[in-house]
Amino acid sequence: MRVRALIFLIVFSVLVGVLAYLLIYFYFPRESPGMGHGMGPQLYIWIPIIMVPVTFSVGLLAYLALFPEIEQKPSTETALPKEQQTRTAVLRVLKDDEKKVVELLINAGGTMLQRDIARKTGFSRVKTHRILYRLSTRGIVTAKKYYNTYQITLAEWLF
Repeated sequence: MRVRALIFLIVFSVLVGVLAYLLIYFYFPRESPGMGHGMGPQLYIWIPIIMVPVTFSVGLLAYLALFPEIEQKPSTETALPKEQQTRTAVLRVLKDDEKKVVELLINAGGTMLQRDIARKTGFSRVKTHRILYRLSTRGIVTAKKYYNTYQITLAEWLF
């Protein structure tokens, strides 16, 4: 983000300088009284030379004043073990219902029956089935037939 803004400011200031040079070159007459032949534009050439750094400096100062993001806050996730970082990342992207089921599985040791999940979360059988289906398509849980229900197991990479 900062690099793009700085590149934009550099390009903008160069364009302002070129525009100023062209305006001076074409606006001022080539011959002015008392200056000799062709001395008119050369006297005003200092304007674009000064305008480029001034425009860049003013733009840079305005950018730094408006977006003071120089310091980055230290990340607290680096202190966590790798498996907790993985769990935290997965839980952040899940919906609330999915998060509730995954947390229940983590607290239960990684394996539960589908009917127990439905009972402990308070979800209907259909809603529990749909949540577990979404989780299984993402590879977060696996389902194995267990009599007339399913045994739901949390993925090894997560638990």
